[in-house]
Order: sequence, then structure tokens, then C-alpha cells
Amino acid sequence: MKQSYVLLKTEVLEHKIITRLPLFLALFATLVVVIVLSNINDFSFNIQMNGIDGWQPPITTSSFAGVVGAVSFFVAGIVSLLSFFTYSARALAKERKEGSLAFWHSMPVSDTKAIAIKLLVALVIIPLFSSLLLLFIDVTVWIVAMWVMPADMLIENSLSLIAIGVHWGQFISMMAAMSLALLPIACVIFCASQLTDHPLLVLFVAVTLIKFVSYMLFDSMAIGSWLNRVSNLAFNILTSNHPWQTLVSLGPITLFGLLIIAVGLFKVSIYLRSGD
Repeated sequence: MKQSYVLLKTEVLEHKIITRLPLFLALFATLVVVIVLSNINDFSFNIQMNGIDGWQPPITTSSFAGVVGAVSFFVAGIVSLLSFFTYSARALAKERKEGSLAFWHSMPVSDTKAIAIKLLVALVIIPLFSSLLLLFIDVTVWIVAMWVMPADMLIENSLSLIAIGVHWGQFISMMAAMSLALLPIACVIFCASQLTDHPLLVLFVAVTLIKFVSYMLFDSMAIGSWLNRVSNLAFNILTSNHPWQTLVSLGPITLFGLLIIAVGLFKVSIYLRSGD
């Protein structure tokens, strides 16, 4: 347990994007609060459930603060996705580039555990940091609302600590569904990152070629459409009002197949890291 904690801590410290991106946005939110409070007499704080001047956020419903809560929900989810892809592409490649892989092989840490820890960071730790960003934004919005809005408007727009807790719980549930959708993608990136310095670019080109070749051979976009559904699943979950329904809509056979692929690619990643 202590060894796992040390490995997790090392990953977070070495890959600063995990903490710096949420922290930057949290500081930006704090700056906005300072500006709002310093111009409180000239500032009109208005939350509308149907959008801002006709604009609709990607998420159309929220248990907290209407459209403002939906936007903060979406922003935190995007931060998690960006951090996921950035970290996944560098987690194993960084060891190879810096020559630290030999050092880790000299330590009593198996390749299986090392890669499992990296998966844990990508699929659990990063979403948790993003959820803290959401929590910070929600509390910030609540503080500003308490300062400038009457009690009846607070109730009308679900601005309360209980609503914040529900909002955060919804985000955690959504991130759990997203992590399951991202599991096979993480394993693919882990494999590719040990073979090339630009895994995301290589995967993008590979997927594009597969779509093109499959269309030329079979005169059908079925394979391309399936690849799009799988690759876009995490984003579709983020923008859905029913994340788990969006996940299971892929079908039990497809989900089971993706799980098998993820396990296989996980073992391939271990083989590549071991250098056998």
C-alpha cells in the first residue's frame, strides 16, 4: 500500500499538467470573484435556466445554478479529458525519453504494477482533481450568489450547499462512466507511446487510414462509424444528460469486446515496457 502511494505521488509530481491546469482555472475563477465583488454595485448577477441570450450549453440540465452549473460541469469534464490525453501520451514515453526506465527496473516494482498505477492516475486521479475544480467553481458561484442575490432567487436557481453536493455527485458518476469508456483508449495510447514519440498523431493517422481503407474495400462506412462511436464515446457521455445510458447504448457485446481489447493491450504494454 505504501509503495502504491509513493508511485501515485511520483506520477502526480512528475506530470504537473494533472494539477496545474485545474489550479490555473481555479485561480482564474478566484480572479473573477474578486472582480465581481469589487464592482458589486454595477454588477447584475442573473442565472437563467434556458440559457444566456439564447445560447445553450452542451449540457442542458443541471442540479445547481442552471446554465452556470452546466457550464462549470462541462468545463471540468473538458479539463479531465485534456489532462487524460496529455498524461496518457507521456506517462510511459517520458520514462523512455529520460532514460529512467532502467532505474525503475532496478526497483522492486513490477511492470504490471507500474502500468496499473499509471492507469489509476489516468482514469481515477485525474477525474478526482477535475471534480475538485468543479467543487471550487460551484462554491465560488454560491458565495457570489449569496452576496448579490435575494433568498428567493437562491432557492429558485438551486443555489445551496445541498445542491452543490448533488452536482458534485453527478459529476463523479459521469466521470466513472467516462473512465470506463476511456479504458481501452488509455491502453492503446500506452502501447503506442512506447513505439513512437507522437502517439496521438500516429493513432489519429492510423484511425483515418482504417476508415479510408475499409470504405474502399467494402464500400461501407460501417467500420468508420463504429470507430467514431468508440472514440467519441467519452465526449458523448460528457455532453449527455444520461451518462450511463449513453455508455450502455454501445451494446453489451461491444462493451465486452472493448474490455477484452483493453486487457490484451494492457498485457502488450507490460511486454513492451519489460523490453522482452
